[in-house]
Amino acid sequence: MKKLAQRIAMAAVCILTGISASGQLTTVRINKNTTYQKITGFGGFVCSPQFGYNHMTPSEIQTLWGAGSQGGYNIMRLYIPEDSSNWSSVLATAQLAKSMGLTIFASPWTMPAAWKTNNSVNAVYTDANGVQQIGYLKTANYQDYALYLNSFVTYLQSNGVTLDYISIQNEPDEMAQYQGCIWTPAQIANFVRDYGQLINCKVIAPESVGLTDNFANAMLNQATMDNFEVYGGHQYGLMQSAYKQFQNYGKEIWQTEYLINWNPSTGTPRDFSWNLDAFNFASSINNAMLGNVNAWIHYAAKRYYALMGDGTNGTTTGVMTKRGYILSHYAKYTTGKTRIAATWGDNTGVLQGSSYISLDGNQVVLMVINPSTNAYNLKVDLPFYSTSGTQVLTDAQNNMATTPVTMAQTFRPGVTVNASSVMTFVFNKSGDRPVSQMSGSDIRYNKIETMTPTNSAFGTGYNISNTTATFSNASPLLSTNMTASNGYLQLNDRYNKMVLHVNTFTTAGQSYSDNTTLYYINSQGLVKSYNYGKITFPAGGNFDITLDISRQVLTDGCKGILGLRNSNYGSVLTLNLGDVYFNIGNEVASKFTGSYSDVDSNLMDALENGYYTSVDFRNTTGTTAANNWQPVSANSNSIYYVPATVTSANNNVISGTAAANLVLSDQGKDFQVPFTFSATAAYYTRSFNGFETLLLPFAANIPSGVSVYQMIPGASGISCTAITNGTIPANTPVLVNASGTVTFQGTGTVSTPKAITVNQMNGVYNTIKVPANSYVLQTVSGTPQFSKVVAGSEPVINPFRAYLTEENTFTVSVLPLSFTSLATENLLAGKNEPSLYPSPAKNEIFIDLKTSGTASVFDAKGSLIMKDQPLRSGKNRIEIGHLPAGVYLVEISKSGNKSVQKKFIKQ
Repeated sequence: MKKLAQRIAMAAVCILTGISASGQLTTVRINKNTTYQKITGFGGFVCSPQFGYNHMTPSEIQTLWGAGSQGGYNIMRLYIPEDSSNWSSVLATAQLAKSMGLTIFASPWTMPAAWKTNNSVNAVYTDANGVQQIGYLKTANYQDYALYLNSFVTYLQSNGVTLDYISIQNEPDEMAQYQGCIWTPAQIANFVRDYGQLINCKVIAPESVGLTDNFANAMLNQATMDNFEVYGGHQYGLMQSAYKQFQNYGKEIWQTEYLINWNPSTGTPRDFSWNLDAFNFASSINNAMLGNVNAWIHYAAKRYYALMGDGTNGTTTGVMTKRGYILSHYAKYTTGKTRIAATWGDNTGVLQGSSYISLDGNQVVLMVINPSTNAYNLKVDLPFYSTSGTQVLTDAQNNMATTPVTMAQTFRPGVTVNASSVMTFVFNKSGDRPVSQMSGSDIRYNKIETMTPTNSAFGTGYNISNTTATFSNASPLLSTNMTASNGYLQLNDRYNKMVLHVNTFTTAGQSYSDNTTLYYINSQGLVKSYNYGKITFPAGGNFDITLDISRQVLTDGCKGILGLRNSNYGSVLTLNLGDVYFNIGNEVASKFTGSYSDVDSNLMDALENGYYTSVDFRNTTGTTAANNWQPVSANSNSIYYVPATVTSANNNVISGTAAANLVLSDQGKDFQVPFTFSATAAYYTRSFNGFETLLLPFAANIPSGVSVYQMIPGASGISCTAITNGTIPANTPVLVNASGTVTFQGTGTVSTPKAITVNQMNGVYNTIKVPANSYVLQTVSGTPQFSKVVAGSEPVINPFRAYLTEENTFTVSVLPLSFTSLATENLLAGKNEPSLYPSPAKNEIFIDLKTSGTASVFDAKGSLIMKDQPLRSGKNRIEIGHLPAGVYLVEISKSGNKSVQKKFIKQ
């Protein structure tokens, strides 16, 4: 086990700060074996019909483009003027770009008006009769247009500029009342097929408004593909999926124009705002990368909404904007690299990003976008060992602030992701990482298929884990039922979350589920619905749709599910689902097969994330009695199943169905037992300061100095009866009165049944927020009581505790404790044990002693009230005065014997 402890210790070394020891661990696992696109580069547009070529000076261009520039961009988009007599305006910029070693491509807005059906340079115009005249390229002029584009290529070439790519048309599907031309998908595909070979330059097409299936499908034929090299599109419309097929034929995918203008037609210009404008821009770039795009080009390079300011709306002429720096993160650190798989383990769903590897495999780059106001501690699971790297930060105060970093050799470095930031992390390879021979994954023991319908007529459509499902208004998930006439899916626990993991998805429209509505059965058995609103899907897939079904959202409770609907009509979603499951908190478990490896990524997650409650090695070979996982686990209450042939005395290791030692504590975290087992010795430790509730998964002895009560709620209070047989029953909420650190010891069966409720007391083994209308134990002014929970102030309750169910019928704000006996059971066994019992006067106590001694009285916090009162053999009366009602401790020192502590309650 020493080796594993070293692995964990190395992994705990962080770049900037320590990984939090709390339950939540955010991870990203980088897999070099799953590769996507090679990144060709990034850049912008120097001109358009809107901007002349002289609006950017050579020094401004050199600020944004070139290997040693501020921006680091390597691709430049040029505008082809409609009139060939104006082509000379392009030349100086093109020559400068080529001298800088840039990749340049050119896009036309329109061809000569005479070749178009509307005889106008505009895409459309409205004539004097109010009729819209659409401008298509006349079929008779297809060859003329191909030769026209080739003439532009030739013109540049004759002046020393080799154009790398030329586009056929800017936005052939935009009905613009400015320069443009309309092409149907079939028209542009046929043009490329029949005339593309006349253009002596690599061709980009179609540069449509979106990366849509209609254009992609039209061009997905070999004859058309023979005549173009880059499938181009803009990121204004849909990013569908058919375009990705071009990469199977050696084509690249370029996003050739994108713009977010925060002042469109508002009449109220405003300056750029980091919080309002930075993250939709950063996410758009990242989503394109996750969509297998090879190159990403902004619209205007110089404008207030662009990569460089133009002096308006708070920008400074010639100075890079925040957007320019955000794009520079990608330009400087991902160009020339290959995107590889990055699997995010972020329960909040906030962090976005992507990962890349150098061609030689010696460097990994991780891009991270954090739009939230919270910093994140992130574990990065690398495909190699690393000792050095670089961190780059852009936020409201910093522009690509670069910090070199060093670390102890590890394959799981920890990094801090700053709040409200875009960050790049570069990791340099220092050594090979052993390949794990163990296969493992997270396992959910509360998957939807483990739930039971109340009526067989409900059907089996709810079994959607690890299937492909259609989700639209016409195709709800789980069932089509909106009433309970066919029964419902009954939940077997008090779950707070319903989670649908989406591996990947495709859509014929928008990438979101609108008006996502759950139909459910409330605690009174009535059919209700709740609209979760619009759920936007990240482009890369691999995300959770998490529906909060707790009482904080479904205030009337949820004991069953009918179905999940949305208002998507044209935007039909096809979901490739992973597990669909229910959770109480964030609990998760893992299961392994194959040959045991202590460098396995899934195992590292299970040990370093405090939400893991169990690890199953029963189908794994190679575990031994030396394996000791508890000391290095972030959740010391987690349990580990090994084959019955492996005999282990280590804590929390279950050999088959038997554990030598189960050691739990309040310093650990959530506890769940997926498979019941028997413990030779079981322990639970907690620090007490008076009264607390307790729930144990095993039967335990009552320790000396501890009083334990069964609780029975009533309209006027909680009746507490002392347990006198010395044993706390398993899975039964009880009330404990103790001081200091106490360990409860037991043996036998260990289990965590679902939905534990005894005498209306709900027991919990998971950290949860207690629902409104329930009652929780509190000590107010030294007096313990159960206080009603009000909506908006729901407290968090830790594991191994209990609360009075929210489904109670009580209305008072406080339920006081009442005790059937003032004296507790004796704390020390023996025939000469002193007896303590109340006096009717309530301001005194009687002590019956068989020998002389002294008595001291303390309050519940241990403060001395009365010291060394003499006692004689027989009955003694001790006046305690007008003390307030509460818990008190009497310490009795008998002659010739050690002291005895006894507690009593003063009413």
